[in-house]
Amino acid sequence: MLGDPAGSGTMAQLRLPPEAELAARALWAAVGADAVLLGKFDRPRHTRLRGFYVDDGLTVRIQPTNPTNPARDGITRCVRTAETVSAHRPHLIPAMRDHGTAGRGRHGFLVENTVDGRTPRGTTQVAAAMAQVAAELFAVQQAVGIGSCRLSEVTHPQFLQRWQSVAAHGHIAARIGEQIEALITRDALLEVSFTHGDLVSSNVVQTAAGPVLIDWEYAGDQPIAFDLAKMHVNAGDAGPAVEALDAAWQQRIGHAHDHYSVIEQLALAHAVVLSRHEARAERAELAGRSEPLTRQTRRRARAIEELLALADARP
Repeated sequence: MLGDPAGSGTMAQLRLPPEAELAARALWAAVGADAVLLGKFDRPRHTRLRGFYVDDGLTVRIQPTNPTNPARDGITRCVRTAETVSAHRPHLIPAMRDHGTAGRGRHGFLVENTVDGRTPRGTTQVAAAMAQVAAELFAVQQAVGIGSCRLSEVTHPQFLQRWQSVAAHGHIAARIGEQIEALITRDALLEVSFTHGDLVSSNVVQTAAGPVLIDWEYAGDQPIAFDLAKMHVNAGDAGPAVEALDAAWQQRIGHAHDHYSVIEQLALAHAVVLSRHEARAERAELAGRSEPLTRQTRRRARAIEELLALADARP
């Protein structure tokens, strides 16, 4: 799939940044793909590529394997996910055509059918897609099983300290910092099940038959509400967005005894992301994406404030 036996393929050039562990140098390879996409945040650590073959209706994903920890191998996760999701919602994931390893097992590859559609843009489209995605994923989650665990079991041991640092650096108002700190200290339960793991809008493709989710390399068990928070932050006003999710989840998330409410779970999900701000800022700078990260940080802080205001207004 990557080679060009006739020798007439275009030449793809990839330049590693100076910060990379490997020596910075130009890499060249002949490819037969119509387009090649490089993972935007991965250049300093490893190369992740996706090739698109328009006439064949195929896309191939290539990235390094993780032989020391197969559970964290992106291609392995995608393959396992395809098997799980296809058993319950086959239309929710691109059809898998082939997978394996190359280069003496150093790189994995995954071949899938391309998806004809558009990613949602703007709050109206994102809100509508979020509700559809939540309902489709919830069907899978009901099939594989939904459990519960405490916040401390699914967050970093230093989550509270990291959040306090976020508040101290002025990324959020002091009052909001204290309210989130109280939620963290409460250490209540959250509903957990199989999730996509990276539900940004660019990983959702709206087709005539409904949404299709791509890039499942971070799939696994995590809080259900945390998974949808990445769409929620771009879905407009907090109130309607919460109501849409509550309906998609059939009021079965955040309503049980000793569980955080849906509002609280979403606020905590945004807080988890903000608590990783320092590390994310370093990666964004290397990838030339500091400004988008700054906008998202502000939007996420605003979403937390709206959610907590909504929670205060409810009886």
